[in-house]
Amino acid sequence: MITVELKDTKGERSGIPRLTLIFSVANKATVPLAIANLTAVIRVTKEMTCTPSLREAYFIGTGFLESGDRQLSPNSSNGRWHIVIPLTPYQLQKVEEMRNGKALFLNVEFLCVVGWLTSAPSPTITTLTGVAVNVAEYSEPYCPFRVPQSDWVKILKDLGYGDYFLMEIPLKGVPDRRGMQKAVEHLKAAWEHFEQGNDDETLVSCYKAFEYLAKKYKCEHPDQNAFEKILSDIPEMEKRRRLKMLMHDLCQFLTLGRHERGTEATMLDERDSEYGLVLSQATLSYLAKLMRETVAK
Repeated sequence: MITVELKDTKGERSGIPRLTLIFSVANKATVPLAIANLTAVIRVTKEMTCTPSLREAYFIGTGFLESGDRQLSPNSSNGRWHIVIPLTPYQLQKVEEMRNGKALFLNVEFLCVVGWLTSAPSPTITTLTGVAVNVAEYSEPYCPFRVPQSDWVKILKDLGYGDYFLMEIPLKGVPDRRGMQKAVEHLKAAWEHFEQGNDDETLVSCYKAFEYLAKKYKCEHPDQNAFEKILSDIPEMEKRRRLKMLMHDLCQFLTLGRHERGTEATMLDERDSEYGLVLSQATLSYLAKLMRETVAK
């Protein structure tokens, strides 16, 4: 009924990075169609395939029709759709792991609902129905597309990839009672605040991650006393002393986002929130590895 071809891809980095897929659209029906609803389930695959295995495909999200032709003339091939999908730095990293330095292969499943357009006595949409959207060469509902490596590298720059780096926080083997999972949830919230340009809230969420850990160790605040307990499994006294001071000072910096009553508010910018966020993630990663090693003993 409707066939598509990927004509261009663009990246945008304001706010949460957004990937725009631009398709040419052809209506194979003999009647005009009105697009009532259109979404796109987008996956990354390791090769060009129209039947992706769930084990070999990485789901990056659901895109939506931001702009383009919502009415398609019969037997026409001049339509355009702009499908937009937001991509977090974490998703981009996973895409890069899947791509592995090669061309990018996308697999898109369109979910399209149309109405039949009639012209008498005035333009009217009749019965709504789902229609198949596919690539001309394939009959399957999954549409495979290839983005050349050279094009994707330019898009990555537009998406801001490379301005961020992520470190895995190994939770496997860390007991839930240690509170690391909840701390990581606060860290994820910090990333979301950072992507939206909320510098104060970024530092506050980072502080909450350490505050939660401190309370799990029966301490009110993430101070030197709390980190002394958290780091108690490190046998080297001097290393433990310096680490607890470093982590305590980090938490003191993070309190700048809280605007505590009776203190003068500190003006924070992106440099501050980025610095606090990166250090917080590195610290939580260190603590998670320490806890995992302790459990393994």
